Amino acid sequence: MIARKNLLRKYLVSAVIACLAMTSVAQGAPKSVSIKPLKVFSQSSSAEAIVANSKAIFTYENIMGGNADIKVRAFDFAGTEIWSKTVDSGLDELATAMAIDSQGTLWLVGNIAIAPQPESVTVVTGALNPDGIEVENIPPLRADMKNISVWQISATGEVIGQSSIATVALIDAISVSTSGLSILASRDSEPFLITLAEGKFSKELKIGSAKTKISAITRSGDGTTYLFGSSSETLGGKKLVGRVDGALIKVAKTGSITGVVRSSAPKGIRDWQSTTSSLFVTGSVRSGTTVESALTKFNSSFIPSWTTRIPSTGRTLASSGAKGSFYAILEPTSAIKGVTGFKAIKGQSVVLQFDSKGLLISAFTSSELTSAISSTYSSTAGLFLLTGDGKILQVSNS
Repeated sequence: MIARKNLLRKYLVSAVIACLAMTSVAQGAPKSVSIKPLKVFSQSSSAEAIVANSKAIFTYENIMGGNADIKVRAFDFAGTEIWSKTVDSGLDELATAMAIDSQGTLWLVGNIAIAPQPESVTVVTGALNPDGIEVENIPPLRADMKNISVWQISATGEVIGQSSIATVALIDAISVSTSGLSILASRDSEPFLITLAEGKFSKELKIGSAKTKISAITRSGDGTTYLFGSSSETLGGKKLVGRVDGALIKVAKTGSITGVVRSSAPKGIRDWQSTTSSLFVTGSVRSGTTVESALTKFNSSFIPSWTTRIPSTGRTLASSGAKGSFYAILEPTSAIKGVTGFKAIKGQSVVLQFDSKGLLISAFTSSELTSAISSTYSSTAGLFLLTGDGKILQVSNS
């Protein structure tokens, strides 16, 4: 996955993006649970991200050949491919983010090259070309990818819409709701937010500078966008407290920032990395030699209702679960309080499930669960996890 990202950055101007934070509250009392095994859904795939709904699981991959194209696939919950679609306009196109809306429409966002413009030709006559040989005008192998592009793909695999805007940037994350699409993007000098509603892109909302990184985004039905990440600069008038503070940012439908909250550790580094649509947010806390995963449930005003920390390597994914529960995917560095039958193994992650009040209700692991890069939840089939080596694992609802 890292190699794919580096390849994408040959075409794009990459960057990092802005954030917010929180204060600590008492964690929920742990409940003793036994570790359970994960199910292998797919032993090998070339997927770069996964999303799911109640009917299917969807993946995409970037294909590098004469042209760069995107392949999107749909699978049923038995693992059988339902359909496959290659997005190929004849130009280079690359995807870096995907989401699915309540109607089952897939939203794929990335970059597309600008179509080459025909060169003007000067007509010549006489003996300059006595044999009448036609000289082929060979276009360059790849045009610069100077457009952000959004593709809409139906539940049956048809491209039903495409919108593009001339902006050089890397797409970091997206979130879709009934009110439109929010796109988190970045350049070397700045992160920014743009939205797409009714076929029209908004103006860019720049968030800090290269000292700010935004990693996670969610958009509510009323058009409010919530951003999560880290920052080592002043944001929204809020000054830096630790070495790097976690950051939470609230942006109104109008495109104005309405709230900034910082989460800080004295001389420490904090970073929010992943979120669900209901604002269960996960990230890391580094203080001295201690590294922990921070798991927090916020409300829309960034007030935490519960939070907990677990010693880990830091990288943590968040996902929704059944009956208002939440999943956290992380790599522990020690035993987990309240989990029996588990031993921390370097490189192996666990899945922890918490109820709506923050109580631990289940735990899962497998030797196959290494470096999870994407997660998604289906109300029918449960939680799916994509690893860096292409395995797809499942936590069933049953």
